[in-house]
Amino acid sequence: MKKMLLFVFSALFIVTAFSTNKVTFAAMSEEDLAKKREGWYPTGLPLVNFSSDTGLGYGLRLYLYNNGSREDPAFATAPYFLQTYIQYFATTGGWQYHEWNIDRLKIFGSNFRTKVSFVYEKKLNANYFGQGADTTRKPLTDPTSGKEYDTYKDYQSGFLKANNYEKYKWNNYTITAPKFSIDLYYYLGEYFKFLLGYQVRRIDIDPWDNRDFEIGVFGGDSYTHVGPTLLSTVKPTGYDGGWTNFARIGLALDTRDFEPDPNNGVYIDYAFEVSDNSLGSEYDYFRSTVGFRGYLSPFRNLVVAARLAYTDTSGEVPFYEKSYFAFLLNRYNGLGGYRTLRGYMEDRFVANTMTMANIEFRYKVGEINPLRQLFAFKIIAFCDTGNAYDNAGDPFNDPRWGDYKTSYGGGLVVAWNMNTIIHVYYGMSAEESAISINFMHSLE
Repeated sequence: MKKMLLFVFSALFIVTAFSTNKVTFAAMSEEDLAKKREGWYPTGLPLVNFSSDTGLGYGLRLYLYNNGSREDPAFATAPYFLQTYIQYFATTGGWQYHEWNIDRLKIFGSNFRTKVSFVYEKKLNANYFGQGADTTRKPLTDPTSGKEYDTYKDYQSGFLKANNYEKYKWNNYTITAPKFSIDLYYYLGEYFKFLLGYQVRRIDIDPWDNRDFEIGVFGGDSYTHVGPTLLSTVKPTGYDGGWTNFARIGLALDTRDFEPDPNNGVYIDYAFEVSDNSLGSEYDYFRSTVGFRGYLSPFRNLVVAARLAYTDTSGEVPFYEKSYFAFLLNRYNGLGGYRTLRGYMEDRFVANTMTMANIEFRYKVGEINPLRQLFAFKIIAFCDTGNAYDNAGDPFNDPRWGDYKTSYGGGLVVAWNMNTIIHVYYGMSAEESAISINFMHSLE
């Protein structure tokens, strides 16, 4: 069945590739078009980042763009013709994420777009709170006494830090995950796009069982986690790591007026991922993800953005892959973290099937243009919600509305030369609060 689906989508992709339609993206507003730069230009900045999950981040990201000429018919519609960046990034919490990314639109004037990414990632303290519907049904619990906690702060002080921090890494493990990915998109007409992609990823897992660690932003007092962690206790699928390669296929309807920072339009996408031995993977599974995003500007300077999402995985799925919402353009960890539920820790709620809804209000308060560098400033208010389920049909047959987890908050977004989006979010939930300083809107 999986191979048949892959064949059908591949055949559809090949047929449409030889059609005569020319791609024309949805047009920008006249006001935004007048501000758009021509030709080649760099942007880049030191990365000073903070996340409640990973600590204080530092590094550098350098962008290079080519917007082409105003005489090009696609100048008014394509966000850019080329975007490439290199990044070095590390945090005091032990997360490394180094990347070279290339995004090329209208290859040789055609309807094709390709994204290529080379990544080295290592998380010293990746989160594991278990899997399944129970992650949203049940509160944080001390496994030794059965005591339940309403907030992460109480859970941390009552259990994780107790007895000289001997169970401090109970919900953590170390993952090393270098990867290479290539996605090829084909634009059909004004609004449709198709995807074929492939990712190679090698996973190494190292639990914190009986390992030493230090407490402090830049090191400090040394402690030892005594005995097993939750991950090594349950030993889920993927506990031994290995090659996790997959192919991606999908399609989208996209009427957004400007991809990095839309004001109006809708974006509906479906992506299907398949992993098996023929692709060099040690696991056999597949995933379907559906997303809807809508953007409306009811009056000048205000944009209302909304997202609905559903994802389901089936088969021999490694635990570290279950947490993804694998959208057509981006794959985001959830539920929890600055891309999904912004008031919870990353991967706080994970299951075979997950749902999510978000709404944002973005209001532009002003802009400046020093040295031909355009900066637009927007204040943000948001609300996020989501739930975890064991089976694909459960969100419809047994939605468990009372188990939905909700976060809310606000922040600031800076759009640099329109394409480079920098956000500062502060999210709150019943369990804790979280801060994120990073790139891109969460909903895009």
